[in-house]
Amino acid sequence: MNYVVVAIPFFILAMVVEFLYGALAKKQTYRLSDTVNSLQLGTLSRLMDVLHLGFASLVLGALVQWVGVPQWSMDSAWAWVLAFVAYDFCYYWKHRYGHEWRILWASHIAHHQSEEFNLSTALRQTGTDYIGFIFYIPLFLAGIPAAAIVTVGSLNLIYQFWVHTEHVRRVGPLEWILVTPSNHRVHHARNPEYLDKNYGGVFIIWDRLCGTFKDERADTPCVYGITTGLHSWNPLWANLHFWIDTAKISWRTKHWGDKLRVWFKAPAWVPSDVAAYEANWRQSKFDPPTSVFTRVYIFSQLWIMTGASLWLEGKDKELPRTFVLAAFAVILFSFYVQGAWLEGRAMAQRLEWFRIAIASVFAVVLGTLWSLPAVFAVALGTYAVLSAVALVIRHIVPSPSVRIAG
Repeated sequence: MNYVVVAIPFFILAMVVEFLYGALAKKQTYRLSDTVNSLQLGTLSRLMDVLHLGFASLVLGALVQWVGVPQWSMDSAWAWVLAFVAYDFCYYWKHRYGHEWRILWASHIAHHQSEEFNLSTALRQTGTDYIGFIFYIPLFLAGIPAAAIVTVGSLNLIYQFWVHTEHVRRVGPLEWILVTPSNHRVHHARNPEYLDKNYGGVFIIWDRLCGTFKDERADTPCVYGITTGLHSWNPLWANLHFWIDTAKISWRTKHWGDKLRVWFKAPAWVPSDVAAYEANWRQSKFDPPTSVFTRVYIFSQLWIMTGASLWLEGKDKELPRTFVLAAFAVILFSFYVQGAWLEGRAMAQRLEWFRIAIASVFAVVLGTLWSLPAVFAVALGTYAVLSAVALVIRHIVPSPSVRIAG
């Protein structure tokens, strides 16, 4: 069973608690634009499932059948413990190569783009990881049932949620065994001395054994984000920018070996005939000023689209396929428009009116084109009208621009 879906309400509640604690303690770690971008990416990572692009289950199922591996009995608690530990060991190597090979970093980079460190950062996941499953092939070949691997994998991911916080400093002797907020802060830091360290998911012992452990130092505060900076709140760009960058390098180099080699080299490596990166780990945070209206409007739109995404994912197999794909495109476009608002782009308002027009057309054709109940058309039409009213009010009542400090 995949417990991540069950845990989503608890993730949201924990973020609210962390936000309130940060406000009371006068140590706020949330910044609205950064948080919205992280939650957009987390939602998209799940919504990508409706496209049915994954082929891991087909490959792994065929491989197990071809090899003829006998399946473990999972009736024993020890079998579950062993499967859990084995999964985390494989995760360590997947995570490590996710930082050492461009072809894997291109997906994993999305998780490291946040320049803040809080529980929303844990939900900032990629939507383009379709080859990482190869690191779990040993588990299938060892005979661990696929259902058990999904279960321990979801528990592994749930554990990793709580370590994305700055409010828990040290947890005593557990620092030697488990991944904790302290050593995971190091993993997310872009300081040169902290780069590419602490890859474990649940157990930090793999890093201690394999020489990739680095302790957090009180005199070296963690600076978060990627060394080149994302400089955008566009969730599409966040998912694709490093794929595009690597493809450009592969195209530009004249050496045929380097055209392939670049995909399996470290992210900072470039061929001798291609310009090197301009990285600056001390760069300022990306923080365009936004109006109070934008903050309220976009935060509200985020949760409406997130709810729509979760509903679409849950009803995927019950709805007409063309409707699912059309709804996916609209949600994706909505997230893009939200990013344009937060970046203060001049075209954001025009894009929003266009998006509202699309929602209105959807409301009209839902019943005739897809034979969906009238309640859906009413709900969508009401949403479009309320969004339009909000934009009209924005023109009537001026809203000052502010920096999104918390």
